[in-house]
Amino acid sequence: MAELIVEIVALDRKVWTGAARLVRVRTTEGDIGIMPGHESMAGLLKPGEFAIDRVDGDRLRGTIDSGLISVDANRVTVVADSVSLDEQTRAA
Repeated sequence: MAELIVEIVALDRKVWTGAARLVRVRTTEGDIGIMPGHESMAGLLKPGEFAIDRVDGDRLRGTIDSGLISVDANRVTVVADSVSLDEQTRAA
């Protein structure tokens, strides 16, 4: 089964890198879900929540400030001014 390679980066640190089945973010064009095979794209992010369904079945959740997203060949990169992970996510 295909998977996404995801990298979440804040201006001051790398937040998370790993394999995922689905990435959900809020862009200036609306909410989007990215799955393996998604067409290449780049977009501006709006402040808000994001979620990543990891291949191990866990869900990573958090909030991001404004930033950008890039999708190319099953690789997703999110660069945001600031990123915070939900407390439950950190404990998992």
